[in-house]
Amino acid sequence: MPDFDAVVVGCGPGGNTAGYRLAAAGARVLMLERGALPRHKVCGGGLSRKTLRELPYPVTQVVEREITGAYIAYGGARPISCRQEGIGAMVQRSRFDAFMTGKAVETGATLWERCTFQGYESRDRLITVRTDRGTVNARVLVGADGVHSDVRKQLYPDARPKLVPAIEALLVPPAGVLEQLGENCIFDLGIIPGGYGWVFPKRDHLNVGLYRFAKRRDNLAMKALLESFIARYRILRDHREAKVKSHVIPVRPVAARLAKDNVILIGDAAGVGEAFYGEGIYYAVRSGNLASAAVLSYLEGLGELSTYDRSMRGLRRDLFFSRLTGRLFYLSPRLGHRYGVRTRKVSDLFTGVIAGTVSPARCLLTFLALAPYWLASAKKRPVASPLFD
Repeated sequence: MPDFDAVVVGCGPGGNTAGYRLAAAGARVLMLERGALPRHKVCGGGLSRKTLRELPYPVTQVVEREITGAYIAYGGARPISCRQEGIGAMVQRSRFDAFMTGKAVETGATLWERCTFQGYESRDRLITVRTDRGTVNARVLVGADGVHSDVRKQLYPDARPKLVPAIEALLVPPAGVLEQLGENCIFDLGIIPGGYGWVFPKRDHLNVGLYRFAKRRDNLAMKALLESFIARYRILRDHREAKVKSHVIPVRPVAARLAKDNVILIGDAAGVGEAFYGEGIYYAVRSGNLASAAVLSYLEGLGELSTYDRSMRGLRRDLFFSRLTGRLFYLSPRLGHRYGVRTRKVSDLFTGVIAGTVSPARCLLTFLALAPYWLASAKKRPVASPLFD
């Protein structure tokens, strides 16, 4: 008799979703977390509407700010206003992840904090998991331990995830700035070549960062570009405190099979991040839901873990079209802003991807089909806002 039905390595959004779903269905679940919760996680902390729908429960308790609109600018100027009620929410990953882990534990999962995963052996449909707190046996191992996953490194030693960089600064802005921003965030397409900049308002600070999809000679010095971004915006430049961190986002699945030898990879460990926006939380939660369904079916003797790979086909297709969209759009964000963002039908398409009402495939194909329209149609006028000089 194994000690657990499933061991989940990593207490991020994907691991927490899988742990909760499995425990809620009566499975014996052990969750391993390298650090002590709550712990800091470098991330913009934006939850899209489709993420809020995909989560297994409401997270209102840890939402720091509801988002109902966005300004999309180019180089700190000519902002276009886009509004849609309930489009998303802002969280701090430290509180968000700890809250989700707490929900899994309340449901019956066992948590080992400050516990390092050291490897596993798979034999006769049984997984022996080694940790610095001892060895346990389980029927399934779920690798949810992030972009540098130790589980993935053992399962696929030669896998080379496709990674794109991001850098962020947590700023405490001057008095009144958060009130000015209100329920809006800012995206700037002219701050970094081949990418974009963002300003996300939280409860008491701003998360400001850069995402770089296409590597070029003029966008390698990301810290200098971030400093230039902050200096360009009046609402950012007089901040009282700043903490700068960098991270990488996986934008392509690491293997054709993400379920192998009673091991399942989800979230960043599986490489299922989105390329156009750099969104990771939705895909972590979605893969966690799909993985837990496959694991429960397997535990009940109703199917093999390979059903996970079949259920992931739609998500893989979305990620593929997101990469194609990124390759096209980030060739010239200037033209994307001028002809795409400022055209209502086009901006509605891309907003629909965030909301989950438009698939990445439909977004790209419709965008291309509408080329004669968005090249010739009237454009939305820039708005006047005290947020921009």
